[in-house]
Amino acid sequence: MNGDKMKKMGSLILSLFVLFIAVTVFFSNRETKTSTTIQDPVSVEVTSKIKLIKPNSPEWLFTNGPWKEVDEPTVGKVMKGWLVSGDVPHYGRRVKIETDSSFAVLKQVGIGGTLTVFVDGKPAVEKKLTADGKVSKIPLYENKTGWHKIEIVHSSLSELDGLFIDKKANVRKPVESKKRLVVMGHSYAEGYGSKNTALLSFAGLLEDKLGVESINQAVSKTDLDVSVPASSKNSGLDRLQSDVIDLKPDYVLLVYGYNASSRNLEQYQKDYSQFLTAIQKALPETKVFASGIPSVSHYSEEDLTPKNLAIQNACHRVSNCTFIDMKDKWNETNYSKYIGSDGVHPSDEGHAFLAEEYAKAIRAAAPELK
Repeated sequence: MNGDKMKKMGSLILSLFVLFIAVTVFFSNRETKTSTTIQDPVSVEVTSKIKLIKPNSPEWLFTNGPWKEVDEPTVGKVMKGWLVSGDVPHYGRRVKIETDSSFAVLKQVGIGGTLTVFVDGKPAVEKKLTADGKVSKIPLYENKTGWHKIEIVHSSLSELDGLFIDKKANVRKPVESKKRLVVMGHSYAEGYGSKNTALLSFAGLLEDKLGVESINQAVSKTDLDVSVPASSKNSGLDRLQSDVIDLKPDYVLLVYGYNASSRNLEQYQKDYSQFLTAIQKALPETKVFASGIPSVSHYSEEDLTPKNLAIQNACHRVSNCTFIDMKDKWNETNYSKYIGSDGVHPSDEGHAFLAEEYAKAIRAAAPELK
């Protein structure tokens, strides 16, 4: 009898233990699914608690230049910041969206550079991206109520891969009415030398200083009448229609001259005049600003004077152009501060200096920006 009781007791204990394990696993799974809303969106997607806002969704606001839908073999359709003239990816683009989701997680392919995300105008994420092409999920915020504006900025090339939000949440395209500034030029304007092309180059800094949508259309190594390589036809003159006029900007900033050092100055002035005249005819209300060339250690003011004079003369021939004189702005006393280690391109401090000089000149000729 005692043996039978012991057996029954043992069976009962075993049954209770199995039931305990089952209940524990059940509630553990529920907790895991709830807690992974931010950490692992893919697993939550299976539970129908989140949805993906695709990169080509109409609720996205693509700014700071053209974007293009590209079909990538590994991840499908994505949106990339684009340069129309060369049909290639380009720098300084931004993208925005608004949502009332309580959380948001960015789907991001590893494209290198630094990702910065602003939520309601404040920095929420700054993350260095690997360049391995792998998909990661980056939490942007959680446990929020009401509507929130998300702005996504990449330090170099831009790629939007999607956004995970609550399945019941709504999204909408932000409404903006900023004036447009197109920046054309060589590597200075492209942002070379800055640690973050989109945010720390002078083209990027002018966005906030002037309250405009700054569109970086510069291509390094080129000049107004110089293509690199020559067969690519990526000079300023070659790209004028697609990269400037078609965007219908309110303002244009030209930063050219360094890469034309070996060219005939008389011809350069004519080419510059041709460029400015074409803008004036196509966009008579657009204000154009032509930057003079600041000196660097191996290009003295004396060396640059003839070229700066050619740019100034071309600018004075059209009514909508303002010449920005950079004479004596940089010299032996501040080269180390404003010029990077290569002795040619601006440092972050140099880009900040140029942004301030250009902003002052543009405000003076465009009082509506004050």
